[in-house]
This record gives sequence, structure tokens and C-alpha cells, in this order.
Amino acid sequence: MDKDLLNIKLMVADRLYPLSIAPSEEESFRLAAKKINEMIQTFERHYDLRDKQDAIAMCAIVLARQASQEKLNEDDKQEQITKKLQDIYAVLNSLA
Repeated sequence: MDKDLLNIKLMVADRLYPLSIAPSEEESFRLAAKKINEMIQTFERHYDLRDKQDAIAMCAIVLARQASQEKLNEDDKQEQITKKLQDIYAVLNSLA
């Protein structure tokens, strides 16, 4: 194990998970665990779930969809930037 790693324990869905992470990642891991726990509580309040695994699965679906949507949005922005640069290049070429 790398001596520069930080050992932390995160509680997610009433279970403790030990992790070894870079110190710079601690805040993001703790925020992620907090978000997951909040989502689980929301799902448990709003849906008739049989157990925590159902809530965890729903969290996974929502978080994966968010990540996929962010990637699609990023790709769309990149396409828009490329199109604008091509338009600028065309205008500059027409002036030459």
C-alpha cells in the first residue's frame, strides 16, 4: 500500500466501507457517500422498497444516468464549439 494514501471509513446504506484514497480525494468521497445516503432515504420515503438493495440499485441507475447525460452534454458542447470554429475559419478564409 502506498504510504501517501489516507485510510477513511464511509458509511453507506448502514454499512461501513474502509477505503484507501489520496488525501485530495477525501472531500469528494465523503460528499459522494452523503449524496448516496440522502438518495437512499428519499427512495425509501417515496417508494415501497423491499430492502436497501432496491434503494441502492435505484441510486446506481440515477447516478449512471446523470453521468451519461453529462457526457452527452459535453459531447454536444464540443460539437457546437467545433462548428463555431469552422464558421470562423470559413469567414477568415473568405476575407483572404
